[in-house]
Amino acid sequence: MPLQSKPLPVETADAFHRATGLRARAVPMCTVHPGESSKDTCAAEANCEADVMAVLAFAREHRLTVLPYGSGRHLAYGPPGEVPDLALTLRPMNRVTSFSPGDLVVSAEPGITIGELASVLGQHGLMLPFDPPAPADATLGGLLSAGLSGPRRALYGSLRDLAISLRVALADGRVIRTGAKVVKNVAGYDMTKLFIGACGTLGVVTEITLKLRPLPMHRETALVRGPAASLTELRSRIAQSTLVPSRLEMVWHADLGSDFVLAVDCDEPRPSAKAQTDAIRAMSRDLGLAMDVVEGESADAWWADLAQRLAERQVCIRLQGPPTSLLAAMPRAVEAASALAERAESVTLSAGGLTGVARIAFQPARAIADRQAPFGAIADLAAGASLDMVVERAPAEVRAKHQPVFAPASLALMQRLKQTFDPDHLLSPGRFWGGM
Repeated sequence: MPLQSKPLPVETADAFHRATGLRARAVPMCTVHPGESSKDTCAAEANCEADVMAVLAFAREHRLTVLPYGSGRHLAYGPPGEVPDLALTLRPMNRVTSFSPGDLVVSAEPGITIGELASVLGQHGLMLPFDPPAPADATLGGLLSAGLSGPRRALYGSLRDLAISLRVALADGRVIRTGAKVVKNVAGYDMTKLFIGACGTLGVVTEITLKLRPLPMHRETALVRGPAASLTELRSRIAQSTLVPSRLEMVWHADLGSDFVLAVDCDEPRPSAKAQTDAIRAMSRDLGLAMDVVEGESADAWWADLAQRLAERQVCIRLQGPPTSLLAAMPRAVEAASALAERAESVTLSAGGLTGVARIAFQPARAIADRQAPFGAIADLAAGASLDMVVERAPAEVRAKHQPVFAPASLALMQRLKQTFDPDHLLSPGRFWGGM
């Protein structure tokens, strides 16, 4: 028998346990993620795909909304959304379900963290070449839901390129598989990409199959320091050359003063890496720029520090566009972010010279929450440079005031997809742009 309209979370928890046998309890939503509402929700956990199906069946019968999540780190991505009737953590679903090292393919559940997966793969000399601005305890499912990528996208592609198959539980009770568990698969539209970056609004991903790469035998990073304009010219020369960087980022933080650093990473064997480094040194010398080189664990530590700086700040804004236009706008982006920050020292910027994706992270001044357009200066800068802007992470009250603008045709297409996959709007209510 369906529950009465919008029961209290404690009543939902009791009915849920009796119907499914799974444990649930009423908790404030802010215990799921600190930036969420203090209103109560019914919190449950799934240990397997069958549990997910039981939760969705209960929600469908009683017309309750469901928010699937992993560690909760990426609930600060996108619009604040509504407080769901059921908050379903997939963190216990953290198993590697299939692993074929020889075929460079692994399948895992969404609750596994990128740190846990890296540990398993590393034992076989393999890696998932994916370095989002997130800590090691971020879950694979959460990162997939947010559609995030990192500097390695320059060589290896984004998670949309690395994910070759998904199992997805739909709101209507079906489980579908997208793609195929093989690296080469060409068969019409690739529905795998449809669910990546959808913020859990189209279905609940229960398994992810990914293609892997061997761990680099050697890593070498050239760090070229100087004015943004000179580094932008260096970036252009590298892009027009035969060099193959695995990462190429223009970086700024307060320790650099008025300078920027162009970091050029190489995953090639030592002789090839040395040849690339020598070529970049010659280009840098020609432009009057100083260059340092870090190798091996020191190179890993440099990139890990950058990722941590971007991940630990309360606000992270993403800008996207043609790399040359993007890099040219970065000095003004630093100025705009510094004016919004609690302290200028908290600002970190990383702009992809090949990916065309930049992130600006900082601790916001308290006063920005009171502004009608908290990030207006950065939005104006983006519009003037023909860059797209997305608020990846910010306090809920700030995110609510900034929504990206979509072309009517794009918004209509997204709404039709939502209506097709989740016509009752049960999944992740309001968590995608446009109120979906």
